[in-house]
Amino acid sequence: MFSSKNYILTCLLSLTLINLSAQNFNISNERTFSNLFNKYADTLENFHTSIRPFSKKELTSYDEITNSYKTAKGDLIRNEHLISSKNKTFSLDPIVNFGYTLEKGNNLSQNLIETSFGFNIQKSFGEKWSSQIAVLADNSKYPSHINTNVLNKNISPGYGYSTYNKSFFGQANITFTPDDNFALQLGYGKNFIGDGYRSLFLSDNANSYPYLKVTANIWKIKYMALYTNYQDIRNSNGNSSEYFQKLSTVHYLSLNATKWWNIGLFESIIWQSQEGNFYRGYDMNYFNPVIMLRPTEYAQGSSDNALLGGSMKFKIKKKNILYTQLILDEFLLNEIKSGNGWWANKYGYQFGLKSYGFMWVKNLTLQLEYNTVRPFTYTHSYTPTSISTLQNYAHFNAPLAHPLGANFNEAIASLSYQKKRWIFEAMATVAKVGFDTNSTTSVGQDLYIPNNSRASEYGNTTTQGLTTDIINSTLKVSYLLNPKSQLLIQAGVTNRSYKNSIENTSNNLFFIGIKTAIANRYFDF
Repeated sequence: MFSSKNYILTCLLSLTLINLSAQNFNISNERTFSNLFNKYADTLENFHTSIRPFSKKELTSYDEITNSYKTAKGDLIRNEHLISSKNKTFSLDPIVNFGYTLEKGNNLSQNLIETSFGFNIQKSFGEKWSSQIAVLADNSKYPSHINTNVLNKNISPGYGYSTYNKSFFGQANITFTPDDNFALQLGYGKNFIGDGYRSLFLSDNANSYPYLKVTANIWKIKYMALYTNYQDIRNSNGNSSEYFQKLSTVHYLSLNATKWWNIGLFESIIWQSQEGNFYRGYDMNYFNPVIMLRPTEYAQGSSDNALLGGSMKFKIKKKNILYTQLILDEFLLNEIKSGNGWWANKYGYQFGLKSYGFMWVKNLTLQLEYNTVRPFTYTHSYTPTSISTLQNYAHFNAPLAHPLGANFNEAIASLSYQKKRWIFEAMATVAKVGFDTNSTTSVGQDLYIPNNSRASEYGNTTTQGLTTDIINSTLKVSYLLNPKSQLLIQAGVTNRSYKNSIENTSNNLFFIGIKTAIANRYFDF
């Protein structure tokens, strides 16, 4: 097996360091930092907010927004890149995540130190080429529930293979933008489809992955064809040559049907690159950039994992946004009507609201969201040539959509307020999840247990299994030190409660630190 990650990162680093590229850079989708521009994106006419990360070429107000934070000559930290060329075609900034967290809970008190360091390079030349690379090495201690994940799955949220509190994160791309309508990007990183805090289509929850992305933005339509290479890292001991390669094609069509109504269509096909001694590689039938691959899958008599979805977004008086997603894995209408809990009725849906200028307070944003996913959604069966499923909707031991996988209900509420460089955030997530209790019999939550091993054919209900209540509540204040390098100072408190028939814990986390807002990391699951 080849290590596509190392190959692509090496190529993209080389391209970044030579005089090759342009100013169509990706913009960070990190939640706190994106408070600076989300309102502008959501209230623009004919802008497609559900395909992230945004590019600087499509969000033309981005430079104006970041340049608006003036600094004086004597200021210790200025709104500038650490190193940049006079013509603004090259910049280099450090990535720093240094922080302290005190965790206190049931007979638990521990001091946690976060230490990460790396660099972020952007290079441009002309109007058609651009390249970026960001890498960091992480040597941090995490809260107890995240540390359990690191020990059991060898992953820390959003990063690569993790062991003994050490992990690596990287993202890079080279983008060719021939005109205002088309863009082609070869990269190693993450993509996000949706308007919510969560996505049931494709989120930035898992580690980075190699991809080729083609986008067309014409009239009221934006269309994305995304070709990806995911990895199954089980039993690899961190050796990239032992990763099992999973290949995927994703299509997403966004149509601004009116000034206030957006419609989206989503589909994804995942297949394993090798079955027994046969190396299948990238199936050219799935390289077709036109949406609706499901007929192609059926025509091949394929057992590949296919997902279909639809989304809508409504603007109400411009500053209020209603959004929704529906994901379909498998279902039969007759079985749904019968209400007998057939296991293969696999679907999920999302409803959400964003309100800018909430209660007529400038720069106050409210977001409410509800997500539910039926048992066994995103899972797949094992094949005759494999003792475990390699076609589940997951990558690097983490779900590609919602961090909870499947078999859950979740409600989210958040308030954010920005005043000059200050950003205040309050968020609560309340989830009820039905966990699997062993690796041989599935109740439909763990995407890595083949659904052949289901506990029952009928009578399946959402949150079945070890029903667990998880509540995360966070108050956080951030001060924007340097918008150009995305540098923040943060402090806050989080309470996490976790309750089921086996465990009942409540932990408080008090944290403070300085960080570069380079990527989202989800600890609220």
